[in-house]
Amino acid sequence: MCIRDRDQALRLRGSRSFDTRADYETFVGTIVQRMNTRAAKLLVTERTMLKPLPVRRTAEFEEIPARVSKHAVFNLKGALYSAPSQLIGHRLMVRQYAQHVECWLGGQCVLTLPRARPEDGQRNGRGIDYRHLVAALKRKPGAFARWVLRDASFPRPVYRQTWERLSAQRPEREACKTMVGLLVLAAEGHEAQLAHELEQLIELDQLPDLHALTQLLAPPKGDVPQVVVTLPLLASYDELFEVAL
Repeated sequence: MCIRDRDQALRLRGSRSFDTRADYETFVGTIVQRMNTRAAKLLVTERTMLKPLPVRRTAEFEEIPARVSKHAVFNLKGALYSAPSQLIGHRLMVRQYAQHVECWLGGQCVLTLPRARPEDGQRNGRGIDYRHLVAALKRKPGAFARWVLRDASFPRPVYRQTWERLSAQRPEREACKTMVGLLVLAAEGHEAQLAHELEQLIELDQLPDLHALTQLLAPPKGDVPQVVVTLPLLASYDELFEVAL
């Protein structure tokens, strides 16, 4: 299917938005099936001229070497990806598939990421996982305001909204410290629950209190039972030996 046919079908549909990727794939499949039905007679004639398929299946990926920089990111054909700090300085062999990329090191797949796609207004895609970079941000939270990857680091839209409200109503240093603290909380496994709390704060027109949220999301402290160990008297062992004899 050529781009022109797909574009015409989208124009007739009246919208280029889809709820899920599966919906888009179903839409494209319908167009392809319609085109194949029209060309069914020609296909029967053309099949007699087709050569046999190759014995081996061709590779579904393209291998590209990439080195992880000191900032825990690497460039892949113009797209920028993040990586865990443990991979800084390593040279990876990246397999780029249609929908994802695999990072291989020493014959082992060490990282799998969705393939980055350019968003509106972007020339190249960015596949940034804030969990890879939050440790460095924690050491220098003041750099968050002018961080070049800031807008790509928000895991959900509500985090971006929270930053916009913080930066507009709080001093820059305080806003950065609070936002980085929230990302640290999210990276510790509280992303969904924290997002829910932030949505409620926005509805109430309140700014987040990092200390209060940390206490709220902290795991409950269990009561440690007091264990009393009573050591037996050594004379009791002598009594056991006498009974055994």
